[in-house]
Amino acid sequence: MTTYATLTSTLFRTRLREPVGLFFSFIFAPSLVLILGLIFGNEPNPNFGGLGYIDATLPAFASVVVTLTGVLILPVNQLILRESGALRRLRLTPLRPAVFLAADLTVNFVVGLIGIAAALAVGILIFGVTLQGSTIGVLLAAALGLVAFLSLGYALSGLYPSSGAATGVGNVLMILLMLTSGAFVPLAVMPEGVRTVMEFSPVRYFVRLIEGLWLGGAWSELLVPAAVLVGMTVVFGLLGTLLFRWDDV
Repeated sequence: MTTYATLTSTLFRTRLREPVGLFFSFIFAPSLVLILGLIFGNEPNPNFGGLGYIDATLPAFASVVVTLTGVLILPVNQLILRESGALRRLRLTPLRPAVFLAADLTVNFVVGLIGIAAALAVGILIFGVTLQGSTIGVLLAAALGLVAFLSLGYALSGLYPSSGAATGVGNVLMILLMLTSGAFVPLAVMPEGVRTVMEFSPVRYFVRLIEGLWLGGAWSELLVPAAVLVGMTVVFGLLGTLLFRWDDV
């Protein structure tokens, strides 16, 4: 096996041995779909244009996985590896930072994609939600959103001084980004000031992209949110590479 493949396999097995990370990576979003679906039901609702709650919001549940993975799970895991000395030991090997980042990105990407697929499966299989657009288009949007927010996560990892800081700030960011995503509350009931603030939320652009494709929209109609996510990937990807540290020194 190549160094990349070996490291990817090791990081993936490590992720599976962490109960808390396992829960938030694979179980949290599908459970949230199930709980909210049981609470609000899926009967037609005029606030959602005649759609049921889960019909209208299911694709947006992907934003929970994307945001949680990018701003909380990835940075915390990176800081734990740094604080434990695991990254310092890897530094003593011929391993290049690019190989480590590629392996870690692969693991987080696959785990995130599984979490998104599980959440969508709950909505489709239990609440009878129907995909109106292209399956490939929705998956591509999910992949783009994941890469964009994982890039943000690597940039944040280089800025945090400790795993405690990553956890505290990450939780606050998670709440703020979800509140400004427009994922679960109808825009029509929000004050105009809040809707204006939402235009500056990166999660809002991901929600617009994946919801648009889910409902049958074309990529040509969604160039702005797609461009924002591509821009995030480039900018934060470069920052994450520049800020990467093997240790705290």
